[in-house]
Formats: sequence, structure tokens, C-alpha cells
Amino acid sequence: MAKILVADDDRVVLFTLSEGLREAGFEVIEARDGLQALALCQSEVPALALLDVRMPGLDGLELACRLRDETTVPFLFFSAYSDEAFVRQAVEIGALGYLVKPLLVAGVVPMIRTALARSQDISGLQSALASNRAIATAVGMLMQAEELDQAAAFESLRRQARTARRKLEDLARAMVENDKRQKP
Repeated sequence: MAKILVADDDRVVLFTLSEGLREAGFEVIEARDGLQALALCQSEVPALALLDVRMPGLDGLELACRLRDETTVPFLFFSAYSDEAFVRQAVEIGALGYLVKPLLVAGVVPMIRTALARSQDISGLQSALASNRAIATAVGMLMQAEELDQAAAFESLRRQARTARRKLEDLARAMVENDKRQKP
């Protein structure tokens, strides 16, 4: 059973969403403001944090930046605002999703399950990169050359390896060696 943090200053939304998620089989911890949510993420380390964009203390966007920089807790947003600027900012910060209120628990649960799976994929990617220097270097090269985030660069490298029918590590080593030969 995954532990989920729900952070919203609206007591009705917080209660309704939390109870619905509990009924769906999740363990839920609640926060009524951004500072409380940050403290809970640091002490409880939930598998996922659902953050309202507008909260007292730290707003959801500030909180997400702190979670990204200070913890390993992945997050997604929910908000009454579907403004493109909010969505773009959420994506840039690293959100796994963005839901628009009003929320129906039946619609939120699939998104949470998807976000949890995506989070595990990203965690596995980070472990793979940490354990394989050639792949990590090639991913870094792609991130810089193509202005991609780490996950997108890794997926690009994996796609290239599949297309070329080569092992990922072999392709990465070849890219790194080629780069070394091109530099003076």
C-alpha cells in the first residue's frame, strides 16, 4: 500500500480526496499548508505528494521545488487553475501530472497509479545512471546537445540503441569515445 501525501488548505477538498484515496487502498497523510507538507515529506517520505498550487506557507510550486531539491518525494499538482503558465511551470519543476479541480477520486486514482509507476521508472533510471558511467555520460551529452531532461535523454539513448540493435552500454561508450576524438 503506497503512502500518499495530500496537501490542500481547503478542508473539504482535503477530507474528500483523502478519504477517497484511503477507500482506494492508499495510506494517506494530510497537510493543510506547504510548510507542514514539506515537514511530512521529510519525516514520513511518502511515495507521492499531491499538492494544491495555492496554499499558505509555501505555495505548491515553491513546495515542489523544495521537494525536488531536498527530498526524493515525487509530486503532482491539483488546482482550480488550468492556466497554461501554471501547467508549464509544473512541468518545468518536474511534476508527474497536473489535475484540475473539481476532482473525482475515480479519476484521480488512475493518475496516481500512473505517477507511482513513472516515479519507479525514474528511480530505476537514476540507479542505472549512477552505476554506469558511460551511460550517464552519454545521457549528459544528449541532455546538453538536445536540451532534454534526464529522463527524455535516457529514453532517446535507449531508442537509438534499439534502432541500431546495439546494447545501450555499447552505444553509450561509442558516443563518449567519438566525443573524445572530436575534442582537441
